[in-house]
Amino acid sequence: MSTEAIELWHKRARPEPTAADFNVQLGCHFEEIEEMMRSIDTSDDELWHDVRLQVLTLAKLLKINELKATINDRNEFLDSIADQVVTGIGAAYCAGMRAADACERVNTSNWSKFDHNGQPIRDKNGKITKGPNYQPPLLDGLY
Repeated sequence: MSTEAIELWHKRARPEPTAADFNVQLGCHFEEIEEMMRSIDTSDDELWHDVRLQVLTLAKLLKINELKATINDRNEFLDSIADQVVTGIGAAYCAGMRAADACERVNTSNWSKFDHNGQPIRDKNGKITKGPNYQPPLLDGLY
């Protein structure tokens, strides 16, 4: 699967993204980072827990547009996003996981968040949400 397939999902979900959409998506991104953090044990679990809660708070504030973010260096932002994709796949690889296959399954699952008319199902903050046809990604066998 290519990253273009993921980008297509986002284009269909938000054909003309707004600043508020950017904040919601950025909040979702930090929410996923916090989810990853929950899956990890560290040598200092108390510190890890405190930082994880800060990331979760940041995600929530962005998603409800209570905290507004703007990009001050588009090149640096895009470089960081690309690096996060590369390092995330690298971390999964080092942990014995097949991230590319997982991305394909997650993307397929995300398409099940669209209704029978091909329209995304949203919550009150504009986040795409799970509808009645949602199918979670099956990641068994990829780790």
